[in-house]
Amino acid sequence: MLSVSNIAKSFGDRTLFAGVSLQLNSGERYGLVGANGSGKTTLLRIMSDDLEATEGTVSIPKRLRLGVLRQDQFAYDDEQILSVAMMGNAELWQAMVEKEALLARASEEFDAHRFSDLEEIVLRHDGYTAEANAAAILEGLGLPTSVHGDPLSTLSGGFRLRVLLAQVLASAPDILLLDEPTNHLDILSIRWLETFLRDFKGMVVVISHDHRFLDNVCTSILDVDYEAVIAYRGNYSDFIAAKQAERDRREKDLGARERDIAHHQKFVDRFKAKASKARQAQSKLRMIEKKAEGLQALPQSSRQYPTFHFAPAVAPRSVGRQGCREGVRSQRGPPRRGPHGQPR
Repeated sequence: MLSVSNIAKSFGDRTLFAGVSLQLNSGERYGLVGANGSGKTTLLRIMSDDLEATEGTVSIPKRLRLGVLRQDQFAYDDEQILSVAMMGNAELWQAMVEKEALLARASEEFDAHRFSDLEEIVLRHDGYTAEANAAAILEGLGLPTSVHGDPLSTLSGGFRLRVLLAQVLASAPDILLLDEPTNHLDILSIRWLETFLRDFKGMVVVISHDHRFLDNVCTSILDVDYEAVIAYRGNYSDFIAAKQAERDRREKDLGARERDIAHHQKFVDRFKAKASKARQAQSKLRMIEKKAEGLQALPQSSRQYPTFHFAPAVAPRSVGRQGCREGVRSQRGPPRRGPHGQPR
């Protein structure tokens, strides 16, 4: 479980979001969506403790391990691809490396007590299946077994990022925080990732512009808009329908209140100077004031969509039949002449 309490983030005089309180639960897969620049990545970085919030706190139980997709593709250039994928679980990887070093020095000096401690760490993290699990994840992401022993530096930038994604997935985390994991993946790899995330037992928060991916993976959507973060149940398509329905309802309610105020205002304007109706007019005026409390235009969404206007071309003036003949004749050149100079 991950709890966000009254989180706010501002840069100078610009507020990305404020008053955000969420409780994210294990077994749920949350899609984090919003316009470019709305604060999606900022919120994810606050959740992963890579960035400090302006206000509020993020609480994660200490026993839970985070798996965070970072894009430092040059950090492991000289390491084997399979080794990079296994490094996500730092405690397990360090224990395996130290254990191998102890075994290599066994003929000279062997620390049985330390070896026992390392063996306990390996068993606790299911270390004897870690290599096979990492290899399977790499293959699912489009990296065949034949390249697993090669240095990471032999791969292109896009495939390096696949290895970093494999590192996060292979780390056996309780919470996955993924920023655009489908970048640089082909269709088959994306479908494999969808299956992996649907089968994942922990909690997932994922940013993606791939709406089909969000539809196939997510159980809830976190929408960053109007300087707030609102949770919607369901996948991306469910979110779009629910958000539009909510916007339509609020616009309808606003319109109804404005019409009601205008109706009562007409009565006040007509009878406020008439003694017999003055009491009613004052009552109507108080009613207008009460209805007008909190009445304001709906906030502007951070999502901006381009609009296009195509002006119709001016139609050419119509010409008569004779004009058409003359136009055709002018395109064909001068009329052909007969043997006596008569036009044919």
